[in-house]
Amino acid sequence: MKALIQGTRICETVADDKTFPVHSDLQWVSVADGTVVDKDRWVDGAVVKYVEPVPSALNKIMVLESAVTNRRIRDALSGDADALKFIADVEDEISIERGKL
Repeated sequence: MKALIQGTRICETVADDKTFPVHSDLQWVSVADGTVVDKDRWVDGAVVKYVEPVPSALNKIMVLESAVTNRRIRDALSGDADALKFIADVEDEISIERGKL
């Protein structure tokens, strides 16, 4: 497999026999199957695989708290059972994440 490289960006991957002429700012290099365009990077002559960031407990809490919107709170205060359950479930998840801090 070949990858079209511009700086550290992997622009495209093709089969070895499918390369085409490119500008001098670009280069074709051999890479392993499974190289991912626009996620993996080309650094110091090798593919560096993208690693999904692991959100911290604090980041998870912020996302969970943002899910409890004013509309959901209004619905819960009006007695909407689904809204009450949703808010209770989110509060449970927040408690779990706070325990990790």
